[in-house]
Amino acid sequence: MNIAMLWPKGFDFDQVIPLPLGYLKSNIDNNKYNVKIFDCVLRGDDSKSQKLKNDLIEFRPDVFCVSCYSHTYNEALGLIHLAKSLDTNITTVIGGAHVSSYPEKTMEVKAVDFLFRGEAELSFPVFLEELNKSKPNWSKVKGLMYRDKKEVHIQNDMDYEDCLDKIKLPDYEAIGLDKYIKKGYRLLNPGNKRNAPVWVTRGCPYRCQYCSAPDLNGKKVRVHTVEYMIEWVKYLYYKKNIRWINILDDNFTFNVKYAKLFCRAMINLNLKDLSFGTPNGIRMERGDIQLWSLMKQAGWKYVVIAPESGSEHTLGLMKKDLNLDVLPHIVKEIRSAGLKVHGFFIVGYPGETLEDIDQTTKIIRKIKFNWVGIHAFQPLPGTPIFDELVKSNLLSDRFLPKSFLDGEICYQTKELEDLNLAKLSLKIYSRMLFDDPLNIPYILTYFSPRFLFRKLLINTKEAIFFQKVSANQPI
Repeated sequence: MNIAMLWPKGFDFDQVIPLPLGYLKSNIDNNKYNVKIFDCVLRGDDSKSQKLKNDLIEFRPDVFCVSCYSHTYNEALGLIHLAKSLDTNITTVIGGAHVSSYPEKTMEVKAVDFLFRGEAELSFPVFLEELNKSKPNWSKVKGLMYRDKKEVHIQNDMDYEDCLDKIKLPDYEAIGLDKYIKKGYRLLNPGNKRNAPVWVTRGCPYRCQYCSAPDLNGKKVRVHTVEYMIEWVKYLYYKKNIRWINILDDNFTFNVKYAKLFCRAMINLNLKDLSFGTPNGIRMERGDIQLWSLMKQAGWKYVVIAPESGSEHTLGLMKKDLNLDVLPHIVKEIRSAGLKVHGFFIVGYPGETLEDIDQTTKIIRKIKFNWVGIHAFQPLPGTPIFDELVKSNLLSDRFLPKSFLDGEICYQTKELEDLNLAKLSLKIYSRMLFDDPLNIPYILTYFSPRFLFRKLLINTKEAIFFQKVSANQPI
């Protein structure tokens, strides 16, 4: 059976690699199945590419799989339609964050045969086994969504495997890690270090209204054993010559004892020049001075935290469950361990006022972060706030956000529709550089020049040519 796995065009190659496809490939029996990954980002192809079409015709896939986020959803559907245009008998499968959160709308697309919600590393091989049978029993496949004979959508329970060590390491070769690094992949790390992402924990117990993580990976925080992670790190270090490892999950420090054991294990490995990062942020309350010190010894250079707002009112709307009073102390603790501190903030959240935003700008100046990421709020399909906005007729249920990495603004509330969010972001960044010019080397060292230029260009254009954004933008 030939299995084609596609990564749609639209992801930022310097920030994201197709780790989900690497997981899928490594966890199926490659002696039984002939798997080929078509990375449209590296190829520069989209769903209308004649070269891609020719390569697929030559490969003759029996199963056609696509993984997508919200901003690549339309392109993913284009690829699905391409597959069906080549052969109506091709079995099409779609997965990823967007369709996991919004499956019903996706299954309305007749070209989509099957949909996986959440984690699929262990259930996808079961799916393939059933697909080979004359009378498949789809109820055995966790996370699968399919149609019965009456075209009714059936959703199986999602897979939240407790023992993460059952999942094999992602196939970095198959997803072209070396090609990505050569092209410029570097997620918040020095450009001279070969870097790779890992996923240590899964699950989120929090209730932030702008996030769908608890639905995608469950509320229970599950972890790989430290022994498993040691072997993973050694593989990347010795086999792939990696010297910077990014832990992508948000809850690496949720179990403080585990995080300390991990750090001690990395210190004991004593791998020369190896560093770690947590670029997607950690829950800052889940830590102490001992953990920050261990992270420093293990190779961390900075810690990313995500207060999201400097307003208690806005945090209440977000259900962030964060007491801002602890913020100055935690930042001071992290810095005392010799680490720099990077903060994430969201502006333009529904219900937020100009006064709330003013409080955020003040707290950013007061805390004196080494840098911050200012992100204009985007409603993500499947999140509680998205559903609330749709229910209140404030948003189309077919709205699609854009890549938040670019800073492109695609949504504003009616109360803040006259606020130039791009200009606000530039003002905050300018003040930070003026207040502490010594942070300039940090920014230039750890951020991709391409990323900085693109973000600056988009923000500058939107600041100068400001126009109101429709809050009801459809697909």
